[in-house]
Amino acid sequence: MTSVPKKALPIEGHDRRPTERTDWAQMMTDDEYYPFLVKKNIRPAIWRWADARPKLEELAKDKLRRADRRFLSLVNADTGEAGGVLPSLFLGLQIINPGEHIVPHRHNSYALYHIIQGEGYSIVGDHRFDWSRGDTFACSPWALHEHVNTGTEPAIQYVIQDMPARAMERNLMWEEPIGKMFHMVEGNLPHSD
Repeated sequence: MTSVPKKALPIEGHDRRPTERTDWAQMMTDDEYYPFLVKKNIRPAIWRWADARPKLEELAKDKLRRADRRFLSLVNADTGEAGGVLPSLFLGLQIINPGEHIVPHRHNSYALYHIIQGEGYSIVGDHRFDWSRGDTFACSPWALHEHVNTGTEPAIQYVIQDMPARAMERNLMWEEPIGKMFHMVEGNLPHSD
């Protein structure tokens, strides 16, 4: 006895007719494909501290939510939808007010932190790093980490991540705070209610 496959029931709002072609699907010979891979040059760019400082001071007035951070993201428009300073690189300025604690969180992008101003500590995995101006520390992908400003002035960190690369590969994920997952493929965004 042969089984007859059941007819798939359409999901409401979805058309289940076969797709014959997609206009965006292309075929290229190697002579066409390799030049296609060569992207335009990304122009050099500069972000001035004199422009960033007032924006950071304004951000410092915002209330922290969950594992939220106050980032000023630097973006070179030449990177297009990648949204980085370079096609696969994120650079942000983070400001943490005195006494504030950025609660434990993690993401699958790496993070390099360089302290521009202030003092405090970060816990990355099983390690506590006390930091002050000029220090740099690394956070591996998916490592649990948190930050505390123990000083009397706002702490400012440069944060370098491979977030654009993860986002372009559709595998950028966060868990922040712990227990609340966000996955870019699903369209979920961190820091949103």
